[in-house]
Amino acid sequence: MSIVIGYCGNNGAIIAGDRRNIIFRGNPKKRAELEKDLYSGKIRNEEELKNRAEELGVKVFIEDKQTKVRKIGDVLVGEVKSLGADSKRRRMYLTNGTYAIIEILNDKIINKSINNKSGIIIFGNKYLKDIVQRELKECMNNFGRMNIEDVMNSIKNILKKCDGPTLSKELDIIHTNIKAFDFEKIIEKDLNDLKEYRNELKQKMVDFKKVMTIADKIEHNGEVGVIKNGKLVLDGNHVAIDKVCPNPNLFNEIEVEGDVEDGDIVVIENGSLKIKGKDTPISTKYTICKK
Repeated sequence: MSIVIGYCGNNGAIIAGDRRNIIFRGNPKKRAELEKDLYSGKIRNEEELKNRAEELGVKVFIEDKQTKVRKIGDVLVGEVKSLGADSKRRRMYLTNGTYAIIEILNDKIINKSINNKSGIIIFGNKYLKDIVQRELKECMNNFGRMNIEDVMNSIKNILKKCDGPTLSKELDIIHTNIKAFDFEKIIEKDLNDLKEYRNELKQKMVDFKKVMTIADKIEHNGEVGVIKNGKLVLDGNHVAIDKVCPNPNLFNEIEVEGDVEDGDIVVIENGSLKIKGKDTPISTKYTICKK
C-alpha cells in the first residue's frame, strides 16, 4: 500500500495516486515484520528495504506500473489493494460534492458509505498519511474557495513532499468539475465489473489446474494397449485425449498410423509409440494419458 488522495467539493473533484506495487515472498511472520518496519517509515529508502529484506530472508519485488486512479464518466475512482490468501480492496469514488468509500473482501462488500458533502480521503500507509495530513493542514481550508485546477496543483505539490520506498516517483492525478448525477449507478456497475473479473480469474485458475493435472498424467513409458481391427484399444489404465486443454474429449479407442497387425501390443518409450518386440514406430494425433 502506498498513497491515494481524493478531494471533492462544490468546485469539483480530484484524485491522485502513485504507481508503486511491492510484492513480498517468504515466511509470513518475517514478511509481517518487514511490512511493519516499511509502513511505519522506519525503512527510509529502497536500499534499506533490500538490506532489511535480506536480513529477514524475504524476497522483495518492486514495480511502478500499477495505476491506482481512473475515471468512469464524471466519477473519479481510486483503489488500494492487498492480494494474498484473501483479496482486500479499498475504493473511493468521487464527484462534485459527493464521495463513497467501499471496502471489499474477496467478492463481498464489507463496508460501504456514501457521503453527500465535501471531503478529503486518504488511503495509504501510516508514514505517508502522516506527511499528507500534516501538509494539508496548511491549505485544505481554502480548497472550497479555489478553482479546481489550483486545488489539483496544491495536492500535486503535497505529494512531491512525500518520499520513501513505498512511493513511486511518477504520479497520476485526474480532476473533473462536472457532477455525475448517476453516481450510485456507476459505482454499482463498476463493482459488478469487478465481480465478473474475479469470476473469470477464478475460472482461469481452475482451468490452469486442470491443464497442469492433465500434463502430469501424459504417459511417457509403458504398455498402453493392443491393436484390434486396425485401431489401438487402450487398456484400463489409460485414456486418449484430442488436445491438452481444461475439458478435452476422451477416447478408449483411437486411430493409429503405421505397420500394425491385430494383437500387437503398443508401448510408449520416451514419449514415442512403438509395437512391442518389433521396434516398429507408429503415430497418432491423440495424446495418451494415465487415467
